[in-house]
Amino acid sequence: MGNFHSSTKLVWVMHLEVLGAMHGTDAGQVFLLRYWLVEPEYVMVAQDKGFVNVKDGDQGDVDTRMKVVKHKIIILSGKGGVGKSTFCSLLSLSLAKCQSTNKVGVVDLDICGPSIPKLLAVEGIPITDSPYGWKPLISPHDGIKVMSVGSMLPSDSSAITFRGPRKTGLIKRFLKDTFWGKLDYLLFDTPPGTSDEHMTIVKLLKNVNPDGAVIVTTPQDVALDTIRREINFCKKMGVKIIGIVENMSNFVCPCCEEITSLFPSQGVKKLADSYNVPYLGQLPMDPRVAMCSEQGENAMNKYPDSHVVNSLQNIVQQIHTEIRN
Repeated sequence: MGNFHSSTKLVWVMHLEVLGAMHGTDAGQVFLLRYWLVEPEYVMVAQDKGFVNVKDGDQGDVDTRMKVVKHKIIILSGKGGVGKSTFCSLLSLSLAKCQSTNKVGVVDLDICGPSIPKLLAVEGIPITDSPYGWKPLISPHDGIKVMSVGSMLPSDSSAITFRGPRKTGLIKRFLKDTFWGKLDYLLFDTPPGTSDEHMTIVKLLKNVNPDGAVIVTTPQDVALDTIRREINFCKKMGVKIIGIVENMSNFVCPCCEEITSLFPSQGVKKLADSYNVPYLGQLPMDPRVAMCSEQGENAMNKYPDSHVVNSLQNIVQQIHTEIRN
């Protein structure tokens, strides 16, 4: 944990040293306790002239881990409830399916509301350590690698009340201390809006050429207003927008598979065109696929001919095109 050359030490630095000496305890839970007590961006060292911020040198470690990942895609949404995490899980399944050799990983950056473990059927499995770093969980669906704070909690009902700096420290460890290995795709499922998590991941990936962001929305006006903010955020942060996905725009009857429009059409496409952003397509709402996600099943295998899967495959092809461009 580093050496502190000072006769005066803060109490929480002493706590940090004690935690660093713990053995035989679940690595994830030790980490959560450790960063509950300290700020992850720097440690405060008491000296005669006051306190000095000693910055960490983790960016190089992040770069080393991420440089062997071919494609890095950030999944964004302007508000909650638009199906962003479900889309992220389906996208990972589709990427793994479209080419059997594809190695795919998902980082769940929704620190306070993790849902990826459930969607990819690794819920309840703890994170373990290895000589090479934390071992990501392996989904039974095409071997997708998963890292989430949801796998570090004592129970599903445990609450996380991290502030910005502590979230930053956890996200950093997901990248620099996780043994991802060589991957073809690594997806970053972010929380709704634009907050610390988003700025952190953009900053950490700055040296390793991320492909960009996919923005997920629904067609309602209230959702479209927030998408404008996401677009402006990406432009301000220098993040390429791969495209916008219109989710839950139509309803697929589970009996006859007839498609019914739920909202006025063309709103999302018009918005994308007005900002000169690629429109990747629509994903309908299918109760059967939704149930698969809820139960951690693979909709790509169970309903391969469904409207959702066909639409998703078209979206994946467009993502490939935008990445190549």
